[in-house]
Amino acid sequence: MGGFILNGKYAIGRTVKVIEDKNRKELFTGEKETRSFPVSIFYPTVERTGEQERNLTSLFYPAIKKAVEFFGNAGISEEKLNEIKIPVKENAKPVQGSSFPIVLLSPGFGIDRDLYMETMTALVQKGIVVVTLSVPYDSLFTIYPDNKVIPQADRFPDDRIQVNTRVEDICLVLDYLEKWNQRGSFEGIFDLEKIGLIGHSLGGAAVFNVAAIDNRVKGAVLLDASMHLIGDVMPNVPILNLRQEAASYEEYLTVIGDDQEKARSYLMNQQRMYRMLQSGSLFMKVVGANHLTFSTLGTLIFGTNPVVSDAILEAVSTFFEGLFNSRIKLPGQRIKNKNLVEINGSGHPIHNHRD
Repeated sequence: MGGFILNGKYAIGRTVKVIEDKNRKELFTGEKETRSFPVSIFYPTVERTGEQERNLTSLFYPAIKKAVEFFGNAGISEEKLNEIKIPVKENAKPVQGSSFPIVLLSPGFGIDRDLYMETMTALVQKGIVVVTLSVPYDSLFTIYPDNKVIPQADRFPDDRIQVNTRVEDICLVLDYLEKWNQRGSFEGIFDLEKIGLIGHSLGGAAVFNVAAIDNRVKGAVLLDASMHLIGDVMPNVPILNLRQEAASYEEYLTVIGDDQEKARSYLMNQQRMYRMLQSGSLFMKVVGANHLTFSTLGTLIFGTNPVVSDAILEAVSTFFEGLFNSRIKLPGQRIKNKNLVEINGSGHPIHNHRD
């Protein structure tokens, strides 16, 4: 599998912080504790690792052995994990004298916040800070900096409740960005006028709903989002709706096992989005992608197809570059990758028109 090639202007630093919401009880513990969750801040630095790239498992310090055990129980060996190398330096000094756009990332159900290394690497090298949010009790496991480990819960509330929890988490991190930007090692490096969101699966529904209610957000990318869970309010900012190859009703039914009600709900909401979102939005499907292809977990389970991975990264990077730079053309005019197919609200290919 190899590692990630650093071919951008910046190297990548990472710092882990814990967010606490003392006003909100933790849903999964019967309100015995308040809500808290780790976040990783990936940011531009001029400090290189100074050594060979680190193993993917280093992201799970200080409970690496426990993380390897969780992965092993899920059928992913330590050898497979160590095939992926990452160009990340922990607690490196951020680039000084510049402020950078920020993208907050909400992961898919069961997936650790940092298992989106492909996307994160591509964005940070282009000068975009990426903040990834954990979802304790939802993810396979969650590791805190103090060595606390929370395994995935045995039971889960209604999907909409889970999405609402993520919405509250994201809005709280937006508040924290303002605090971090005022003091400490990240003072002044966040451009708070340029904030975007990216979410996968349940996380995709969550970032869509945040973009609809929080005017600090300038745009969002949905990675095969849980369309049946998006709210009634439409965002007034550009949205990139990036789908797996099975994007139409008929295709999607073959993936989810003939759950017609769920498939109809997905497509009805996608059609509504297509009609109502602003013109800067873009709907595309990725030829060769399935639901997990958008995460590093997909690479661990299925292997990687560089052509498909590159298509996803091109779409995401191009969208955010255009979002944060008004001089750049709309992404639909600039994306020429043959594995990226523009679609309509029904998930069918289109040719330069909306229907």
